[in-house]
Amino acid sequence: MFTNRKLAIAFALAPVLALAACGGSDTASTSTPSTVTDNVTSTATATTPVTTGTALTTGSAECTKAEITKAVSDLSSSDYADAKLATGGGPSYKCADGWAVGFVNVGSGMEQITTTVVWQAEGQFWVPQDRGKVCPKPSQVPAAIYDLACNSN
Repeated sequence: MFTNRKLAIAFALAPVLALAACGGSDTASTSTPSTVTDNVTSTATATTPVTTGTALTTGSAECTKAEITKAVSDLSSSDYADAKLATGGGPSYKCADGWAVGFVNVGSGMEQITTTVVWQAEGQFWVPQDRGKVCPKPSQVPAAIYDLACNSN
């Protein structure tokens, strides 16, 4: 008959016995995981490692039209319904030192307006920031884009 003590010992040993039965080991592997890195040609400099399985991925958010357009499409709140990167009339985005500013058309038809969105690079991603929090001086927003990011609409 099993006592509570015998049951506790059996449950404690079950994982070890199962691992031994399949020829495994209870120690960590000593092989070195491969490292994946991005080729980055942008002005963004923030890097944060992102773990994906056993590989480590690092990189910086790229300051390209494709990446900023993706960041615009990632805006999901109802305040940004039908958001699209503005076109015509000058640059629609600009980046400096891990920050980006973009002019975004929101809405459609007569209801469409252009608004300013500020992002900060976090690893490979552009994360939208609250201008009310990042613009007051002393600001984290780089001087090279401060006026566009904080002194527009």
